[in-house]
Amino acid sequence: MQPEIDLKLLRLLTQIHALGSVSKAADAVHLSQPAASLALGRLRRILGDPLFVRGSSGMVATGRCDEAVTAAREALSLIDGVVQTPAGFDPLNARRDFVVTLSDIGEVVFLPKLMARLSQLAPHCNLRAKALSVRELPEAMQSGQVEMAIGFFPDLERPGYYMQRLFEHRFVCLVRKDHPRVKTERIPLAAFLELPHAVVEPEGRSHELFERLLKSKGLSRRVQLSIPHFMSVPAIVAATDMIVTVPQAVAEYFVRFGEVRIVQPPVNTRRYALKQHWHARFHADPGLKWLRGQIAEAFTHSA
Repeated sequence: MQPEIDLKLLRLLTQIHALGSVSKAADAVHLSQPAASLALGRLRRILGDPLFVRGSSGMVATGRCDEAVTAAREALSLIDGVVQTPAGFDPLNARRDFVVTLSDIGEVVFLPKLMARLSQLAPHCNLRAKALSVRELPEAMQSGQVEMAIGFFPDLERPGYYMQRLFEHRFVCLVRKDHPRVKTERIPLAAFLELPHAVVEPEGRSHELFERLLKSKGLSRRVQLSIPHFMSVPAIVAATDMIVTVPQAVAEYFVRFGEVRIVQPPVNTRRYALKQHWHARFHADPGLKWLRGQIAEAFTHSA
């Protein structure tokens, strides 16, 4: 097994090289003269070189010693920079990729405002949104593949994770603008149950809340179409008599296309909380602390 060189040996080596004296180097690293001599002997054995030889003006470093000292100074500089420099994050000058995952409505709710803020306050930082299943996410966050999860993630409310509540959200329905059976702002229960439904079942979990609500009330509807993504919803609803129940932010985004309108569901839906989650391993990370603060400032108490 290769013998290990600890930091004290490296510091001693660089001091002997700089001062040309074992005794002066011993004082500089707070060792006794005998301890410094023993340490130098150990370095010689580890590196397989005398390191220093006697010259007319004192100790002269060998070529092998010069190489070792150059490497040692670089290593010590890096280590001292981490240990001695207070942890901080300078957003204006930082260059970093933040890796997050977003729930089913996260891209619509969070990304526009978050990217506008990031572009202004941390212009050299990037955001990488990674799509993961709810089964993959806990391990990915623990390993650092993903640094934060933003949205509706009840599975992350477990030991070892932090969370911060941002705001509450609710469900609404979408129908085409000239729907023949839906004329009011709140769809009657009978019409809601009789109409064909499109159901979006994304990788996120929010849709389960509405499904459980219907089941608890003993309500059954015809699901004519089941799809995994939201983006086809406005085109499908605008071209048919179908109705779809989606998170409010998604509905408000689709209304901009002009072919669909929002109606209130016939049952009172519970509001649910959107949160940001992170693993305890990264709780003290300066960059992530800054990002969490920006998200909290931008979205806490938003509607």
